[in-house]
Amino acid sequence: MLQEVVRVIREGDERGNGMIVRFPFPSGLEIVGLATKNFYGGDWDFGPSWNYLVYADQTFLVDTGRVGMGAALIEMLDIAGVSLADIDSLIVSHGHEDHDGGLCEVATATGAKVRAHQIYERLIRFFPDQAPADVRKDFPASCWHCFMPESFSNEHCLAYHQARNRLQVETVGDGAGSLCEGVRAVHLPGHSPDALAVLVGEEAILLGDTVLPEITPFPTREAFSDPVREILPPAYSSPDSVYGLRAYIRSLKRLDEIARQIPEALALPAHRLFYNRGWNELDLRARIDQILDHHIQRSAHILEILKGGPRTVRELAVEHFPASALEGVGILMGENEIISHCELLFAAGDVGPVDNETYSATGSTHFESLIRSLGSEQGDMTGSGRAGHPF
Repeated sequence: MLQEVVRVIREGDERGNGMIVRFPFPSGLEIVGLATKNFYGGDWDFGPSWNYLVYADQTFLVDTGRVGMGAALIEMLDIAGVSLADIDSLIVSHGHEDHDGGLCEVATATGAKVRAHQIYERLIRFFPDQAPADVRKDFPASCWHCFMPESFSNEHCLAYHQARNRLQVETVGDGAGSLCEGVRAVHLPGHSPDALAVLVGEEAILLGDTVLPEITPFPTREAFSDPVREILPPAYSSPDSVYGLRAYIRSLKRLDEIARQIPEALALPAHRLFYNRGWNELDLRARIDQILDHHIQRSAHILEILKGGPRTVRELAVEHFPASALEGVGILMGENEIISHCELLFAAGDVGPVDNETYSATGSTHFESLIRSLGSEQGDMTGSGRAGHPF
């Protein structure tokens, strides 16, 4: 269906960088896809960020690329024949820098209102008096869990965060509200606590990073909820409500149900729509099953490693991932993946913490039944062996 619908306005490179495409639908709906450069490399290369302009009852743009891409995106919109004055709103799929990095530039150029989940509106703000003692008080709440060195953040991130803090944001309730006629946002936390998918009638689902072709989005960690609990609405106070692998798995299952209800909808991801000279069409339900299976297999492999005795998070990362994936910042991303899975294994009763860096196996293997039960009423009430996270 994808290749039958897509019309290329401008070719990009082999990864899709700089590509501009149109998706005209029989109903008259039209979506323009604009691929702005991303800068991750090596085994963690996601490909460009795909931003989508939707001509619906109102014209809106979902995402604005990475920091430094605002001007390039504005130029791409001009090439596509889009009048900036016609853009009613800018919708943030989630608050990661490769999705909202160009937001301030585009908001200024268009005058469009910014719309995002209410968690996004809170996390972009600075709360120096409420920041925990051991975090960076001169950064917004979204950065209180950041694992990057402070020198890197000061050089590359602070100006971006200061600009975001000045934005006025119209919040989208709990994410289930109507954005305009026939368009709905759905809150799908886990990869990011504020993640939204945008449903355009029964014709398209703009996925953000919740489901991607070829690569599996990394989950957040339940421990990230601790420092921000007091600044988020009470509905999000439990550790796994919007953070961690359990939250992400629930979101995948919610999205699977949506895909079952609108099976003909075109699934448009925020990365790797086009990559290595080819289109990646998503069978959304099949891809969700693959991702769930991936997390089951990763959890099983972590337990297999722990059969040999307690391991630190770094030791688990080194034994689980290929060495090429752990180069540079990859080791930090690999450790994040390991911890998110160990939190789920802890909830299932399959691992226990030795200290704040080391895990050991308990001898049980309940994780798969927990993963399969998440999203059901029984699974969310009684399926997790222990609440919270180990540290």
